[in-house]
Order: sequence, then structure tokens, then C-alpha cells
Amino acid sequence: MPWSGRGELPPQAWRRALRRLPRRNGRHAEDAAHEGQELLDLPCPSQAESTREPVEDRARGGEEEVKRRKFIELPILAAAAGPLNVLGQAAAEPERWVKSVCRYCGTGCGVYIGVRGGKVVSVKGDAQNHNRGFLCVKGARLPEMMNAGGRLLYPLIRRSGKLSRASWEEAMSLVASRFKAAIEQHGPDSVAFYGSGQGLTEETYTANKLFKAGIGTNNIDGNPRLCMASAAGGYISAFGKDEPMGCYEDIDHADVYLLVGSNAAEAHPILWMRILDRKEKNPGTKLIVIDPRRTRTARASDIHLACKPGMDLSILNAMAHVIVKEGMADEEFIRTHVLFGQGTDANKSWDDYKTFLSAYTPERAAADSGCKAEDIVAAARLFGARGRNAMSMWTMGVNQRTQGVWLNNLLINLSLITGKIGTPGSTPFSLTGQPNACGGVRDGGALAHLLPYGRLVANEAHRAEMEKLWGVPKGRLSSRPGYSAVELFQALEAGKVKALYVMTTNPGQSMPNAQRYRKAMASDDTFLVVAEAFHPTRTSELADVVLPAALWAEKEGVFGCTERRYQLLEKAVEPPGEARPDLEILLDLANRLGHGSLFPYKSSEGAWNEILGIAKGTAYDFSGMTRERLKRSHGLLWPLPSESHAGTKRR
Repeated sequence: MPWSGRGELPPQAWRRALRRLPRRNGRHAEDAAHEGQELLDLPCPSQAESTREPVEDRARGGEEEVKRRKFIELPILAAAAGPLNVLGQAAAEPERWVKSVCRYCGTGCGVYIGVRGGKVVSVKGDAQNHNRGFLCVKGARLPEMMNAGGRLLYPLIRRSGKLSRASWEEAMSLVASRFKAAIEQHGPDSVAFYGSGQGLTEETYTANKLFKAGIGTNNIDGNPRLCMASAAGGYISAFGKDEPMGCYEDIDHADVYLLVGSNAAEAHPILWMRILDRKEKNPGTKLIVIDPRRTRTARASDIHLACKPGMDLSILNAMAHVIVKEGMADEEFIRTHVLFGQGTDANKSWDDYKTFLSAYTPERAAADSGCKAEDIVAAARLFGARGRNAMSMWTMGVNQRTQGVWLNNLLINLSLITGKIGTPGSTPFSLTGQPNACGGVRDGGALAHLLPYGRLVANEAHRAEMEKLWGVPKGRLSSRPGYSAVELFQALEAGKVKALYVMTTNPGQSMPNAQRYRKAMASDDTFLVVAEAFHPTRTSELADVVLPAALWAEKEGVFGCTERRYQLLEKAVEPPGEARPDLEILLDLANRLGHGSLFPYKSSEGAWNEILGIAKGTAYDFSGMTRERLKRSHGLLWPLPSESHAGTKRR
């Protein structure tokens, strides 16, 4: 039975959840949870009225922050029974509550932001959203982040090697003139945009349209390329379209979980709590974890395959081998629904696949991986057993690697050959890391090879369709994919990209081989613009212009999370100083570059209404997801092709 939607756990269930955390210094985390000096001390659901001393963590400027060590010590808590303030204590009643979405990971938990005196003072979980009112420790610290020091309050321009205060007019005039000069002297491919899954859908869409339809370059990419491109490649190569076909509710129906390269207990705590809840209520539910490390997730598993790094490929092939050999494959499902291919060869058969798998015996996988052959066989039997729902979940341990697409294909293959797909509790499910990597970047086509909602820049029909929708002349959209994330910074280093606009990300810190690209970003031959809420960052400190941007609670827009759920973030407070929403900044830049006519909208809602028309008729169709409906809802799952449509849990 699915877990309760009341938004609270009984005290005994809370204690049981804590006991699943690892022992530290011979004590359960439950014991340590009462010691504020060691763990973030927040009220249990049954004790929301009590308050305790907060953890005292000092950061630059005297502001408190929660360090990474604190994040991983106690990742699960409930805020449903009472709001939490910026110190993690029970908060005073705010003047008003504003519905929003947590911006820390791809789970997309619904939250209410408490506002008092024009400030964010507290947060509580949305009991009507998929998180049932619960928040993890990251979500509970949202008010603290909103009130942190180091906010950038006005534009900065580099003069004589130093960044100094400037007016918005000075800053935007300089940005426009330098971008124009680069385009005129070196062509449209000499400029680029680099974004992230932190931008709102309307913002990322506007940047995508400006660079591809306005400027005429496909040099727009983002950090989801580094983390989620493998998942997108896996889904597209398997099904022809991106994004999971299942939903979070499948967790409540699964009998077997296969987690690969995922430490959900720390990275996705709210989903992890649903797994624990399912296991608590159904003792026969099993958890298999494939991970070289003994993580908190692995410690709770029934089978932990602690393989050598990279050898999960061999294990998954061996699991498929066992499933076929022991007659657990669903032959009828395969005949009816599954086609086979290998690489670019689409003319393969089920027999060909079985022949390929025959070499991957459990003994071979054991030799490759360092795991026991009998454990690999046991994992395969659990996953393949007839009459039991099986759900695979994976994240960055699978996706952030050169063989990531292959691993995604193998995980999907396990679901396909067993027929455990598209029904409650059975689905292959990639867990996303950022709050809008799916909705804003992958779905919205804000990558160098994509156009919005399943279209490709290399596809002539797709380009023609988007040229018509965007109102630009035929041939305006380039057929050549732009620079992907790493290629973009290599082109910057080589002097091919002369001007770069960075929004909602910090590549000077997060790029692979960052030091190499930091030199390129700091070069006198490069013009770097960074729209950023905080300064200095490892990227803004290198910029020629830094533009003060509003944070998520200071503007309105849509996030799309892992399960195809789109949700509206409502504006809660005004941005500080002269900070502006990224949408406003991008529209200003479009006007200054001479492309203002492409953007008839002047607001986030106007941008969203245009997006609905762009998605209409595609496999992503959410044209029934009007702004008013989003305001009334607690998240809607696409496809949702009409206002009367309820949304699609499984597709």
C-alpha cells in the first residue's frame, strides 16, 4: 500500500528511519540526533513544538552555513508539522506563505516559503505535493541560503584589471557592444551561452531562442551536459524520446529496487525515505545496490555488489545473462514490444542479444568486478522473479562517465527483457541532480544539438518547424550543432569563442580541468559576462562584467523535476539592491542586440504561454498546463495536452 499522504510519520516510524542511518562511534544516529553539536538538530514530526540549540557553523562574513559534513550526517527530516526558521528552530508565524519548489536537487519537493517584513524567515514542506510535506536537510536550509551574505547588489565592470561598480546602463551597453563586435568580426559562432539546470524554464527558453533564432548560433549548452547527457542518450536511444516513463509513485509499489551509482540516502533523501517506508510496510521488499563504495544507501541494502570502479557494466550484462538462462525473460512482451539494435545497426534480433549475453557469465563478471558470482546470481533472480515489481534507479555514478550511455541502455534492457516497465512499481528511473535540468534544459532543448521539445538542429524538418514557430526566415537556424560543454571551453581556450555569457552556474569551479579553462576565461582576448546572485565566485572573479541576478524566491517561473512534474515557483520577496531576474536581463540584451521583435512577451507568464505553443503536438505536449492551472496545482506531470487532461503518471 502506498505510503500515507498525511505529511507526518508516527514517532516509532521516525525512530526506525533513524536507525537505518549508520552507526558513528558505536552509536546509532538516533542517539547522536539529540546532540546538537554533532548533527543538525531539528524537531522530529511529533516534537515540532520543541526547540533546541542550533548547530553553530561559522562562514565568511559571520554568516552561518551548513557544511557538507552536516548535510550527510542527517539527511532526512520532516517539516510538515511546523515551519523551520533560518536557524533550523521552530519559526515564528510568518505574515504570509508563498508556494514554491525546493531548488537543491532534481527531486522537486514542494515547499511553502514563510515571509515576514519582506524577508524569507521560514520554510515548510507542501503536504499536498509528492514529498507529502517532508523536507530533507537541504530544503530545510532554504531560508538560510536566501539570507546569506555575499549577495551581489549592483553591476560590476572590470576597469584597469579590477571589478568596480557600474550602472545597469553602463554594464548592458558594454555587454551588447562586445557581443556585436564579436559577431561582426568573427561571425555568430564566436559567441556562446553557458547555463544550467538552476535557471527557470522561461529564462533558459529565452536564452535558447535569443542565441539560436536571434544571433544564429547553436553555441548554447550547460552543465546538464556533464551530468545528465548520458541519461538523455540512454532514453533517446532506447525509446526515441528523453525522460523517464515512470513516476515517484512507482517507489510505493516496487518489490525490488536496483540502485546503481546512486547514494540516494544522501543525494535524494526524500525518495530514499519512500524506499524505507515501503520496506518497513512490506518486509519482503528487497534492495540491491551496485556501488564501489559502502555508502549509507549500500549499508541498508539486502545485496551490495561493491564492484571495482567501471565494472558495473559486466555485472549488469551478467544479470541479464542469468535472467535469460533461467527463463525469467518475458518472451511475449519481447515479441510484442521490443526491437533490437547494436550501435548503428538496427537489424539485430532477440537471438542476437542472447548470443551476446552468453559470454557474460556470473563467473566472468565476478572476475571483472571483484564481487561474488553467487551474489550476482542472487541479484538477477531478485530482479527477474516473475510476479514481483522491479524498479531500477541510478544517477551520477552511472551518468558522469565515458560509458554512461551504455550503462543507461543496460539498465533499461533489464526492464525490457523482463517486461517490468510501464506498470506500477516497474520502471527504469534516472534520478536527476538539478531542479530544472529536465524541464528547462533537456525538455526545452537548451543544448548545442537540440531544439525545443524533442527536436534536433540537424533535422531539416525540425528546423523548418521551429523557424515558423519562432517567426524567423527559412534557413535562419543553423544545421550544425554548436559546441557542447567541454568543447565550448576548449573553443574559448583556442580563441574561437570571443564572448561568453554564463548564467546560474559556476564553471570556474565545476568544469573538469577547471584550472585550464579559468585561464581562458580570464584571458584579455575573452569577454566574459556572468549573471550571478553572489560575488565573488570562482567564475565571477574572472568576469569582465558581472550582473546581479535575482534568486529563485525573488522571481516567478517553472521548474521541471525528474518525474516530468512541472511546478510554478511564485515570487516571495523582492531581490536585494539592483538585482534583476535573469529573464529581464536577457530580454534587455535581446533588445540591445536588435532582436527584441522576437520576444513579444515581457513577463515570465508571457514566456510560458509561448512555450505552451512550442510544446503542443510533440511527445512532450503540456499545452494544457496553463499558468492559472499551475498556480492551483501542486505539480502536474506531462504529457498533459489539454486543460481537462489530468496529467500522465506513466507513459
